[in-house]
Amino acid sequence: MQIPVKFKNDKGLLLHGFVHKHKKHETAIIFLHGFPGNMFGTAVRVFNLFSKLGYLCFRFEFSGTNTSEGKFENKLMSQEVKEVKCAIDFLENNFPFKKLVLIGHSTGAIDAALYAHQDQRINKLILMGGVSDLKHAVQYDFTDQQVHDFWTKGYITYQNPDKWYHKKRLKKAFYDEFFTLDLPKAMKKYHGPLLIVHGSKDEAVPVKEAYGLYHLAHKPKRLAIIRGADHRFIKKRHQLQLLWQVYRFIRKR
Repeated sequence: MQIPVKFKNDKGLLLHGFVHKHKKHETAIIFLHGFPGNMFGTAVRVFNLFSKLGYLCFRFEFSGTNTSEGKFENKLMSQEVKEVKCAIDFLENNFPFKKLVLIGHSTGAIDAALYAHQDQRINKLILMGGVSDLKHAVQYDFTDQQVHDFWTKGYITYQNPDKWYHKKRLKKAFYDEFFTLDLPKAMKKYHGPLLIVHGSKDEAVPVKEAYGLYHLAHKPKRLAIIRGADHRFIKKRHQLQLLWQVYRFIRKR
């Protein structure tokens, strides 16, 4: 059963999402989407299966994203990290669970890595297509022209006619945070079970970043490189391998 939900972030903005509910849901899975993506990509494929397997699954959109309230131009990763707590609080108050798995993809993996060590409710962490250090990872999100526009205009404007963020502005503050948020420090503070999944042909985030994350992490940890997979695991065979890696990790005691 898929239930549309709304909840407020720390600023009172309504965030939209879906809860995939099953009669038995001792374990909950929360998915964090990437930037400038939304909750209708990788999350749907993952959750359609896991909800059938008996897991309580929750996907939502960060503020300023697609269906949620807020302005796209004001997006910040630090704000998304705060909204992870809001999402967990909402799920806990309305759909009780015993164990929690936090999954982040791309920028969602950054948010998950920055937040996980702060919340003892998180039993397991999964980072997909993530990065190991934001200071050099900024080059993956923005072109040289966009960086130039940030410094000369104070913002960039996206030109992607097929995307929901077409013609939307993004302020330089989002870019600036890449140099202030300490991802390695956050990773070293997390001591729970960790799964890192990455495609060997990831065109957005080089696979070397997965090895960097693995090096930073404490045990127990597992690294799964899916051969031939791109950033979004588009091909069906790669999706099946991704799902198997996630399922095996969640099931392991």
